[in-house]
Amino acid sequence: MAGKRIDESALRHPHERLIFLGLVVLNFLLMGGAITLIVHDPGWLKPYPYLSKEVNLLRFLAITALVGIPLLVLRRNRREASIRGNSVRISRDQFPEIYAVLEDHCRRLGMSDIPELFLSGSSIAPFSKTYSSWGESYIVLHQIIFDIDMKKTMDVVTFMLGHELGAIRLNQTAVWNEMLLTYVSAIKWLRNPLERVRTYSRDRYGATLSPTGFRGLLINAIGRRLMDQVNIEEYLLQARRYGGIWATLDVFAEPKPQVLSRLQQLRAAGFKYEPR
Repeated sequence: MAGKRIDESALRHPHERLIFLGLVVLNFLLMGGAITLIVHDPGWLKPYPYLSKEVNLLRFLAITALVGIPLLVLRRNRREASIRGNSVRISRDQFPEIYAVLEDHCRRLGMSDIPELFLSGSSIAPFSKTYSSWGESYIVLHQIIFDIDMKKTMDVVTFMLGHELGAIRLNQTAVWNEMLLTYVSAIKWLRNPLERVRTYSRDRYGATLSPTGFRGLLINAIGRRLMDQVNIEEYLLQARRYGGIWATLDVFAEPKPQVLSRLQQLRAAGFKYEPR
């Protein structure tokens, strides 16, 4: 299982920083407008009662957002407590095969602090998720990934752990990250392009740490039970043909990119499917 230390310099998607910086600037513009609405009463709107009603709504949302910023830490810690209470913590003594994969990934990434890892059947939607609380990050895997014989899907787990470690390495779950995007996050279609490109970045980590973990993506398309029945070559041909205007416009509609788009992005970055 042991592998060499990896070079992370090319694993962040080239568009991620640009999109993030653009949204941060937009977030500050929205914040400035929100504060202006709170401090100054736009008297010129009084003859237009409908517009005045909308401005009052915006003012309420602005105040809510400003109050919500200090509550970020409380919300994150509450979420951590909920996950701890509804999950099994994976360690060297609890599902050691899975923990060994996490340890090896961290070693290859030069991480001295290994994030906590949890297995849950209800705390997250399938299939994996990374969160941060005060001073630490942790990963949650959904139990639906696993067969009774865990070895059957260890390639999926290996990919997903690499994918989630990418979120930590790129500071995608850091509290300051969320604070800088408070207002933008309230408008989902604005935040979606960033969420999608961050998924592409995390996929690069997964594919680098688990070259045979192609099924870590495939499980998102067809689920665990039927993965072994898929004609891989035909599916990859489907991925090469996928595209068009509607697939492109989906970037604003859905935060999570299509599996075929994720495969295309990995292929464009030079990653190739390696049978397990």
